[in-house]
Amino acid sequence: QIFIAAPQLSAVVLPWSEWCEEPQALTLFGQVQSDIIHRSAFWQLPLWLSSPANRASGEMVFDAEREIYFPQRPPRPQGEVYRRYDPRIRRMLSFRIADPVSDAERFTRWMNDPRVEYFWEQSGSLEVQIAYLERQLTSKHAFPLIGCFDDRPFSYFEIYWAAEDRIGRHYSWQPFDRGLHLLVGEQQWRGAHYVQSWLRGVTHYLLLNEPRTQRTVLEPRTDNQRLFRHLEPAGYRTIKEFDFPHKRSRMVMADRHHFFTEVGL
Repeated sequence: QIFIAAPQLSAVVLPWSEWCEEPQALTLFGQVQSDIIHRSAFWQLPLWLSSPANRASGEMVFDAEREIYFPQRPPRPQGEVYRRYDPRIRRMLSFRIADPVSDAERFTRWMNDPRVEYFWEQSGSLEVQIAYLERQLTSKHAFPLIGCFDDRPFSYFEIYWAAEDRIGRHYSWQPFDRGLHLLVGEQQWRGAHYVQSWLRGVTHYLLLNEPRTQRTVLEPRTDNQRLFRHLEPAGYRTIKEFDFPHKRSRMVMADRHHFFTEVGL
């Protein structure tokens, strides 16, 4: 919490002689191989991943339709993937894989909320939403997450590899760029302070999940002004506007170096 309480600090020193018997300090020493803990290095430690991230084999896959190669992607994770206490809002933020059974009714309610439906255009019956979640769970380049505060679900995210997604046709992607689609389904968690918590949190997760990921992208509709107000403070900058067949989008991007040195958690 010290890096959040004192954002002017670039590093802290934990002298080995004074901290060598503290279990948490020993964990840090083992990760950074030093008793000097730099802010940017600290936030990149895998301390908030709920389980070790799956890693790809390193092989390349050829997309015959687009005539491009991209890296073999790892299997999607299982269960909870990220957990971090946010002292600013005094809440525990976590992300877990969506479950078509236990999350179906809640997800259906969210997708039929007029505010969500306006941007997602994905309203429909319980059966329609179950089928939608099942398709996301079988995707080779994406997976669905449920965001929780204090283990209470409030949001939905689709995490994807940008190269294989529709956005990959609209910019010069790097092989490990990640992207996300998102919605907040519960009204009580739509305040600005909550948005900054989960938006930085999900970006943090994407960068921890794959250390080779240098950039994260979003492509919200250009009229989603509420979201745009929160993107710059979370490290996202506008790249361009462009057209999908179904919407006019604004592409925004965050990069690893800026996020961990200038934004942080």
